[in-house]
Amino acid sequence: MLDQYLSTQIVTPHAICEDEAAYLIKQLETAQLALTRFIEGVITFADYCDILQLCDVNVDDFLINVEQNLASDGLI
Repeated sequence: MLDQYLSTQIVTPHAICEDEAAYLIKQLETAQLALTRFIEGVITFADYCDILQLCDVNVDDFLINVEQNLASDGLI
């Protein structure tokens, strides 16, 4: 259940070329692997956020979104 709140996705406001798509897919795969490792207890939440930042995720916006989703489901 935790993975549905912490997973990332690719959002593009415009058409992208094949190279950009490949780069974004690698970033998403890295973020998903980090999430798996966090859920397994292999890395800390701080490490997970650091990896997201390396994957060009705006961590501040990401955490606000996670908090809003948890609140809307009555979990916090």
